[in-house]
Amino acid sequence: MMPNITRGEDAPDLIRYLFGPGRSNEHVNQRLIAASADIVGMGRPYFQGESELKQLAAEFDAPWVLFGTDVPDGHVWHCSLSLPPEDGQLTDEQWADVAQQFVDGMGFSEASGKAPCRWIAVHHGLSTGGNDHIHVAVDLVRADGTKADVWRDYSRSQRLCGEIERDMGLRVVEGRESGRTLPGTKRGEREAAERRGQEEPARLTLARRVRAAAVMASSEAEFVRNLRASGVLTRPRYAPGGRDEVVGYSVALRANGADAPVWYGGLKLGRDLTLPKLRQQWPGSDPSEAVAVWSTKAVSGARMTNSLLRDEAAWEIAAQQIQQVREQLAAVPAGDVVQWAQTAHEASGVLAVLSARMEAQRPGPLARAADVLARSAQRTFEDRRSPAAGRPGQLRGAAMAAHYSRDSAAGQVMFLLALRNALRAIHAMHRSREELDQAQRIEGVARGELLQVQRAREAMRNSPGALPAPGVDHSRGAGPEGPERGTGHGR
Repeated sequence: MMPNITRGEDAPDLIRYLFGPGRSNEHVNQRLIAASADIVGMGRPYFQGESELKQLAAEFDAPWVLFGTDVPDGHVWHCSLSLPPEDGQLTDEQWADVAQQFVDGMGFSEASGKAPCRWIAVHHGLSTGGNDHIHVAVDLVRADGTKADVWRDYSRSQRLCGEIERDMGLRVVEGRESGRTLPGTKRGEREAAERRGQEEPARLTLARRVRAAAVMASSEAEFVRNLRASGVLTRPRYAPGGRDEVVGYSVALRANGADAPVWYGGLKLGRDLTLPKLRQQWPGSDPSEAVAVWSTKAVSGARMTNSLLRDEAAWEIAAQQIQQVREQLAAVPAGDVVQWAQTAHEASGVLAVLSARMEAQRPGPLARAADVLARSAQRTFEDRRSPAAGRPGQLRGAAMAAHYSRDSAAGQVMFLLALRNALRAIHAMHRSREELDQAQRIEGVARGELLQVQRAREAMRNSPGALPAPGVDHSRGAGPEGPERGTGHGR
């Protein structure tokens, strides 16, 4: 069960949306399934027509109107609680219990020992993604005119959802309690991508480009150059009092037409992509050089002159490097979060590099595999160990080969097989930790997406004629195949 929280000032507008047809006419049989005592007294689940909706909004807003309490960021607190499609649907009675437990746990009801807030819970049809869900709306002005406490409401709601999942026998979202989760894309981001003709939300594209730029870099300055060379706009965040120290960054894709760029900080892309976490990869990086590069808007990427990377043998060497990393992982305990997360971060970056090369027109199987593996790269801010603990930089050579090497079907087959074998090790780690959802995701991309690309390259290797040039999307079109003989993946 996933919560999604928003804030605002316009209760009538929110209520019209909840009882209206929805953005894609997905709202059907819209009904009130639970509410605070004052609103339940209205005595009906259905509200139709402008006059009835206005009456409901007036009842909801009454404490705020009466006391005029100023609530920064808006007095209307709105949270959707959504189940994954595979969890099926709950009855109205079950959702009503969820809503009551949720508002009690968030401190909005009498259970807090304070004056209650007014709230409603609305249930209607499945979302466009097939998710059963409810909407909980709360007036943050209590019955005595005081403000409800919403400090750390996101983390509190996550904890409560975990408790509800266990109480109701639902699937528990892995990583929630440890904080090792990836930020999700919101509906507005998906709709914006559709309007702009983009294949996916900008957040996903940016996360892959940042990981790709990081895994190919040997310093912070090179990381910034790589980012800009990939077409990413960069913006440093300086420490207070000057421009001598960069303490964070944000990135954006170039906007089309009159659209303004939408900026994302590193944490909004993933915990492994904050500047402090990225800097652990480059312990010897020169801070002054990095500040100078952050401060300029010049676009320049890494330039390799090593002729080895122009030889087809570079793929074999890179595959051997990946295999060595996999063998070293055999001695790493499953509980060593830092080491496993760093390896997953770099492997995801390698896949992102390969996706940028082979899926230039649209994200495909390699992009999907990179996104799935990025989940394994997440660790909390409390996972504090020395920068060398994660052994950073082990896959930089593999990433450089994926970006610069001459196209070779035979070499790329070896490279992809080595990556799939590395994923087997990460898969086994998650199973050992009993993180079965993530283990299943990794097994799926290893047996599906990566095998699909590998088989497509094998077909090219066995066919006469020149290979397509790098940058052309030639990984799509092959159907998913079963597990490769002898790999034993996931067994």
